[in-house]
Amino acid sequence: MAEPYIQDDWRLTPRLTLNLGIRFGLFGSWYNKENTAYNWLSTAYNPSTAAGVFLDPVFGFLLRAQSSPSGSSLVAVPLNLSNPDPALTNGLVQCGVNGVPNSCMTSHIFNPMPRIGAAWDVFGTGKTAVRAGYGIFYEHGTSYEANTGSLIGSAPLTLSQTELNPPSFQCISGFGRMGTPCSSYFVSDPLNPVISGPVGYPINVTSIPTKAVYPYVQQWSLSVEQQISKGVTATAAYVGSEGTHLTSVRDLNQVHPVDPSFNPYPAGRPIISTLDCAGSSGGTFQLGGVANQNGGTTIYTGQPAWVNMSIACYGVPGFGTPFNPSVFRPYPTMGSILGVANDASSNYNAFQFSLRKMTSPVVFGLSYTYSHSIDNSSDRADADFVNSYDLASNRASSNFDQRQNVSFNFIVDLPIIKFLNGWNRMFASDSTNATVSSGATGGESALDSTAAKLLLDNWQFSGIIIFQTGTPFSVINGGSPGGIGVSDNAGVANYFGTGSYADCVGSPYTHPALGGSIPNTIGPLLYNPAAFVAPRGLTFGDCGRNSLRNPSRTNFNLSLLKHFKIFGERDLEFRVEAFNVFNHTQFRIYDPSHPGNTGNNIIGCYSNTAGYSAAGGGDVDCLTGNSFLHPVDSHDPRILQFGLKFSF
Repeated sequence: MAEPYIQDDWRLTPRLTLNLGIRFGLFGSWYNKENTAYNWLSTAYNPSTAAGVFLDPVFGFLLRAQSSPSGSSLVAVPLNLSNPDPALTNGLVQCGVNGVPNSCMTSHIFNPMPRIGAAWDVFGTGKTAVRAGYGIFYEHGTSYEANTGSLIGSAPLTLSQTELNPPSFQCISGFGRMGTPCSSYFVSDPLNPVISGPVGYPINVTSIPTKAVYPYVQQWSLSVEQQISKGVTATAAYVGSEGTHLTSVRDLNQVHPVDPSFNPYPAGRPIISTLDCAGSSGGTFQLGGVANQNGGTTIYTGQPAWVNMSIACYGVPGFGTPFNPSVFRPYPTMGSILGVANDASSNYNAFQFSLRKMTSPVVFGLSYTYSHSIDNSSDRADADFVNSYDLASNRASSNFDQRQNVSFNFIVDLPIIKFLNGWNRMFASDSTNATVSSGATGGESALDSTAAKLLLDNWQFSGIIIFQTGTPFSVINGGSPGGIGVSDNAGVANYFGTGSYADCVGSPYTHPALGGSIPNTIGPLLYNPAAFVAPRGLTFGDCGRNSLRNPSRTNFNLSLLKHFKIFGERDLEFRVEAFNVFNHTQFRIYDPSHPGNTGNNIIGCYSNTAGYSAAGGGDVDCLTGNSFLHPVDSHDPRILQFGLKFSF
């Protein structure tokens, strides 16, 4: 890549300056020089290869019909790592082979980035300035975004199979289940296919675009700066940006959700797996079993909701018809298809204020920002999506959004000798206050001695004080061991993203026990669990992405410095620093930078009455011993450190 640029400034009038420039982003594409990258393309998926292959109805491995002298039989597709069966790798193309670019995508070399800026001295006094600017900035990105690097470790060199219900048997020495010879597994007995050795399941693949599309951001600002006095300046600004072609990930082989008009579940009625799933029979689902809760509704085979209901109930104990959900995928012989593309967007708007004093003995800066960042994908690893076919529904506050941010920093020169001399002069007429040390000569003050200056001069006190509102997080529906709700509530088999959210029914900020302790639970309850209920059946939940925020934080970082002038202009600095000096506890529920810290934003308990509340009710206690909406950890406690720095 190369990025030449041209920029120049014009003084249009003595009080108006114009800045014009353009940068040319000349971007080459990431590629694998060994040609060991493979990309999955829907256009390369061969329907005829897939036509003769289907899934074992119980265990989900791939089968194909095979003729033999004794008739047609079903043969399991073998798993050969060195030479995978074409049915497993259907749709994969090798980068750099057979006319495919070595990056698996055509290049987009020329990316122009213009920018314009202006500065206006409003009154010609040099004390009031208005500035404005606009620019476009392309980002070449990393190889791990919607580029060839995302294909590292994918099929066919590495086979990741979707084995949702693997069998516990092997066909050894020609015999399979119950000791039956493998050769006797005919199509008349579809549950007994011929199996010899390892079998192939639908594999998971990765798909990137066939044309390079680079993300870019448009940025603009308008500010007014005013000099208040010598060395003191205030600035107020509006700053905005818009990101385009940002990276998102989705499952291109997700099952389509049920059309809302065909959803048999009324508002407020979740999936009760112990009734709705375990009670299925003959390929139908009988909803109900509880008075006044849609009792008697039947979902028959072939109805739109039957597919999603079957997937939602997969794995539920007592579910009468086990099968692999891949049979309902758009590409049924494939597993999950990780689609990485530059099709997301973002928007940021902010009011910014700053006040600065740049002259000693007191230097300080005060800044305040009120902002809002919105996107439908915050980064390449953002898997907080529920519906791969509706990226717009993922639009919410960004994972890193902080609505308000206040920062105050200062450096104060401590005139200790001057202060003590003034104190002494104040009491100079008092004979009991001696101002001359017995070790000083010629009437020299002890405070003017070399030793006193060495110890008491050149001290500085500094600090940074911040207040920040918390970053957002999502409340995830995890189902309930008691049978209320299931994690894949919409029944779409999206294994890359989030299964579903909860339904919101009230304010999460009010609760009698807010901040109180719960028995057998560590940390305070920070939000109201009763604001969340099990989602309506066969939906993604209506709370949406990033509906709550981590607690705000206030932090004081202070330091004390002493400078020793030694060997002329050389400087020895001694420093004592305290971070979070008041040891203020600053909780957080979910930290997106540590994906393992997710348990406290996932609901795992609902009442079986009381509106299916996450706070429990009836004979279900969802609070005692439950960490939901309790802090997963906290920011750093007080940290004290000493430092010594020699500058020369």
